[in-house]
Amino acid sequence: MPDGRLLRRLWMAAMSASLPLRVVMWLVTVVDDGLSRQSVGDLVLAPAVWALLGLLLAGCVHGARFRQARGTGVAVTPDALADTRERLLPAGAAERLRAGLAGSGRAYDVVDGEVLEFRWRPFRGRHTITGSAASGGVLLRLRVDGAPRGIPGQRNGGAFVALCQVTRPAAAE
Repeated sequence: MPDGRLLRRLWMAAMSASLPLRVVMWLVTVVDDGLSRQSVGDLVLAPAVWALLGLLLAGCVHGARFRQARGTGVAVTPDALADTRERLLPAGAAERLRAGLAGSGRAYDVVDGEVLEFRWRPFRGRHTITGSAASGGVLLRLRVDGAPRGIPGQRNGGAFVALCQVTRPAAAE
């Protein structure tokens, strides 16, 4: 079931990211054509078209969040865009998490001590997530390292995507 609050946040992220482009397009239209009846009509219609495109983009990212969370037990909430995510894993998940990190191409800088620390690449670029899990308990904490770039809402959910990817092998038996 789509979460309206998350969809609204994704839509606002998409709309704010396209704002400079819309302002430049508006200024070019005014400079080229002046304030004629045609240009004013275009300026009134353009925000509605951009809003529809932003909603379409937000719907795609929203669907991707649900697809990524399928089978992991991670709830898709408006907090999916947060920079830090935490999750308590089941009792035997610590060893499966270690094995999953060792066999994954997305994990690097894995330091296995009293607290398991690692870096995770949820996307194809350089965008990384720093993770840690206490060895006694299995509280998994993931946080975004740098400022995310890319599709609005897609990169902002890096910690959520990493949580889904990391817990998938840890949840599997």
